[in-house]
Amino acid sequence: MVYFILVLVAAIEIIVLGINRSVFANIPLVEFYIVPLIAVIAAAILLSKRPNRMMRVARQGFFTAAIIVLVFVPVIYTNNLPLYSYEEAKDILAQREQLLLSQFMEGDKVYEANGPQNSQKRQYLLTVARGEQVLKYAFDPFSGGFELISRGSKE
Repeated sequence: MVYFILVLVAAIEIIVLGINRSVFANIPLVEFYIVPLIAVIAAAILLSKRPNRMMRVARQGFFTAAIIVLVFVPVIYTNNLPLYSYEEAKDILAQREQLLLSQFMEGDKVYEANGPQNSQKRQYLLTVARGEQVLKYAFDPFSGGFELISRGSKE
């Protein structure tokens, strides 16, 4: 029964991470948080089939480690979540740059900012069709700042 509860809690956390992945355009990387949860599920399934072979200390050690993972993964993930979701970033950019939401184009949602200051900082990539031009903005989901990173034609 305890193994079932561990698997259920880990599965619920994976589902929540999957939902948040689309809301925050995979910032921070959800895969980093899913791996320990999958390990807990796999270990619980394997250990539930052989409860007699396990020593009591080893079983308690697994339960302790599983509970630590199940508690700290959501805590660490929520501490690393950006302030603004992808949709909020679109709303803020539309308001500040006087754009219509219908002018935003679908496409890549994440911009990898490289450089000495940014050191692999992930930002939202917002593409806007304004007249005959296509503007690409990088929106920092943690501070709410944005910058125009490219300007091109619709072709």
